[in-house]
Amino acid sequence: MKALPNHYYTRRAEFLEERERIFSSMWVCIGFASDAPNAGDVQPLEFMELPLLMVRDSDNTLRVFHNVCRHRGHVLVSERGTVKQSLRCPYHSWTYTLEGKLARTPNIGGVGINDVEGFNRQEFGLVQVDSVEWHDLVFINLSGNAPAFEDFIAPLEQRWKPFWGAEGASLLRLAEAHSSIRLEVQANWKLAVENYLEAYHLPTVHPALNQISPLAEHEIHFDEDFAGQLSHCYTLGAGGGRHLPVFPSWPEALYEEAHYPALFPNTLLGLQADHLFVMVIIPLAHDRTLEETRLYCVGDEAVSEDFGDLRQAQHGFWTDVFAEDIGVVTGMQAGRASPGFDGGVLTPVMETATAQFHQWVAQRVGENLGGN
Repeated sequence: MKALPNHYYTRRAEFLEERERIFSSMWVCIGFASDAPNAGDVQPLEFMELPLLMVRDSDNTLRVFHNVCRHRGHVLVSERGTVKQSLRCPYHSWTYTLEGKLARTPNIGGVGINDVEGFNRQEFGLVQVDSVEWHDLVFINLSGNAPAFEDFIAPLEQRWKPFWGAEGASLLRLAEAHSSIRLEVQANWKLAVENYLEAYHLPTVHPALNQISPLAEHEIHFDEDFAGQLSHCYTLGAGGGRHLPVFPSWPEALYEEAHYPALFPNTLLGLQADHLFVMVIIPLAHDRTLEETRLYCVGDEAVSEDFGDLRQAQHGFWTDVFAEDIGVVTGMQAGRASPGFDGGVLTPVMETATAQFHQWVAQRVGENLGGN
């Protein structure tokens, strides 16, 4: 099976093309609403060389803006934190409300003169980006013309409904001390997604994981905008007797089922009977990627002190697994500098999900990979 050529991993021009033809035109995840939980909370983000800003406004609505002052283009907010009622540019102190309206323009007409004839502040508010909160995840559409988010997310919700039920997502809880994993990878974003899509590397890269979730117990599943692995050997509590609370609707006969889809282009999910993890792949540059992961337990009891040891063990396990992938992903990026390699081949059984992802990307950037 033919793979994407090297230049889609090694050149900035193709990276910017993907920003326009993939990431701008559809719903993509940029982070977590819980990073800005209260009114006045601000969270700056770097995303595909774009400075973005999440703001929780005075009505507790989460908004996403381009993180630049409309005056001279200075980055408006550089650090996560909480502001009182406004956003002030550090250059000339132009100030915006939490809803993005331009409120003050100090000295615009001279010293002590804060207004000027012919200048309409209403025309120079912050540029807002269409956004949606789906549970704790924040999705944006940069172009503003993507289909309805409900249609985008419906196939995944329908696939998971028999497992976490109608109330399942509302039961998700973050245990702050053991909920976050953050890794930066010196590699193109697609390599992180591709690595997640296949279990072929488990025996080599994840020997401990392969002991409890062996390669032979995985199968690949597909949908139009996501693909990934289905494991048939998940063990609650890793066989230790105790385990975290489970989704009430999850069929007991299917406790060993675990779902690991990649929601294209950049959201990697792991749904098990007793927890969910979400890894957001954030492209920073053509050869630099941030992996932001959150672990969610099920219900209030799961975040109590009684289960602290299990949450800690779970966090440690996934931290080790995700860290093991860093070396192979960066190794693939380094290999793409070689004139002796140009994309390689994909195996016809073990990497069919990766092949689907390559075709999905190729169709959007106008690359003809031929039939698989």
